[in-house]
Amino acid sequence: MNNMKIVFFCTFCGSPYAELLANPLKNKGVHVEIEEKSFHFIFIPKIIREGKPDILHIHNLHYFFLGINELHRFIKFIIFVIQILILKIIGTKVVWTVHEWADRFRNGSNDIPKGWSVIIGQIFDAIISHNTTTNNQIIKAFALGEEDKNFVIPHGNYICYKNTISQLDARKLLDISPDSPVFLLFGNIHRTKGFLEAIDAFKSLQKNQVYLLVVGYPAEEGIEEMIRDKIQGYENILFVSRRVENDEIQNYMNACDCVVLPHKVFTTSGTAILAMSFGKACIAPNDGYFRDVLDESGAFLFDSTQEYGLLHAMKLAIEKQDSLLDMGKHNFNLAEQCNWEYVAEETLNVYQKCLVI
Repeated sequence: MNNMKIVFFCTFCGSPYAELLANPLKNKGVHVEIEEKSFHFIFIPKIIREGKPDILHIHNLHYFFLGINELHRFIKFIIFVIQILILKIIGTKVVWTVHEWADRFRNGSNDIPKGWSVIIGQIFDAIISHNTTTNNQIIKAFALGEEDKNFVIPHGNYICYKNTISQLDARKLLDISPDSPVFLLFGNIHRTKGFLEAIDAFKSLQKNQVYLLVVGYPAEEGIEEMIRDKIQGYENILFVSRRVENDEIQNYMNACDCVVLPHKVFTTSGTAILAMSFGKACIAPNDGYFRDVLDESGAFLFDSTQEYGLLHAMKLAIEKQDSLLDMGKHNFNLAEQCNWEYVAEETLNVYQKCLVI
């Protein structure tokens, strides 16, 4: 379909995800508008004023249901549903990509109730998941039955990030020995990401020549103080408590041998894709998205229900330090397969299927 108009609703805190998806779509003749920070939960007036799109593609669903209490959330949900129904009446199709399903930001208080899920499942025209496990969860939660509106399209890679510094030079910047095993915790810091538990596991290693980098913006009140308290006296734990500029990411990714992803609540993980795009071995739970995207050739997958599962995975990574480079290369090869041309083509196919219904 020529001159297809798409509007993205997304907020990804500096991630290039939206642009990386939009650019190859534009190259295929699709007109894409990205609404990142300017969209409001009452969005119909702006959409109509700027001209009806063929597709509204939502990337942040939970945003529309944030509220100070349950009544406030319910009112916002009703407003959201009414707006979606208006869009459908005027001929706009609605697509949602599931970046977040289980709520990892507010300890479950922002989860979407089952009744709401069923309604959303009926009014959305397509739902895209990045992996099979999430797709199956969505089919069940949204009561999709035999309807052909759910699709699995992998998360595109982040090989686009600047990656020119060597491990030796990156470690010089951070004053880390070139021969020491180095673990990295990276990304916005929430309790549900398991950073606190990972720091405890690292301390239990009791190895002064092994390093841990904790790099990311403390996005939850009080968590920076908790981390600083835990790492006090540990010179082999480096804490960088801020958002990292895109060109700086290479310094931390290339300084490390292994990226630790100890998430307790997750749907997808951009950090996992980032680590794979930098050719890094990973440590992650043997569950859900991580089990679908990673394998034992590139990761140490641990049982998160076991008290010492993460600690055991860290010990294993140290024991197999000589294998970490090859594991990282394996992950890079997997990431390379998920290029944005392929992701955009698959996404365009979803749009076209919506428009012929």
